[in-house]
Amino acid sequence: MALTAQPLTPAAFAPFGEALTWPAADPDASGPGWAWWAERMTLPGNTRPWSVGLLQLTPAPRIIDWAERHAHSAELIVPLDGSCVIYVAPEGESGQPDLEQLRVFALHPGEAALLRPGIWHGAPLAVGVPARVLVLLPGGTGRMDTVKVTFGAIQIA
Repeated sequence: MALTAQPLTPAAFAPFGEALTWPAADPDASGPGWAWWAERMTLPGNTRPWSVGLLQLTPAPRIIDWAERHAHSAELIVPLDGSCVIYVAPEGESGQPDLEQLRVFALHPGEAALLRPGIWHGAPLAVGVPARVLVLLPGGTGRMDTVKVTFGAIQIA
């Protein structure tokens, strides 16, 4: 007997679980060099189920001028193809990101970054070529546990 692989679609895979495919719908949010589809799938959790989001990155100027934090929610960032950079900062005494402690990390396919609750960060930035990124957050984080701030533009080399 020989089996032929079929395209992974939500309908075809439904008897076995849930399929996560790249959406045809418009993103839930976007900005220069990124598009975000939130809560595409949930994984059961102890208090809140985990939510799977998809992030499409395209090369854009590597300038950051905003950050967000989730006081009670961890966030896992996993590049699927293409590399990206992430920026992170601890909370300063003012409750805002401590920009003196701002750091940037390269993240490559096969690597992942798990952000602790309370860490300021923004959308990853593509490195040279488009990239797709899987993001795991507890369900409802965007609605219930996100604070966003803006600041003066910072260039990432």
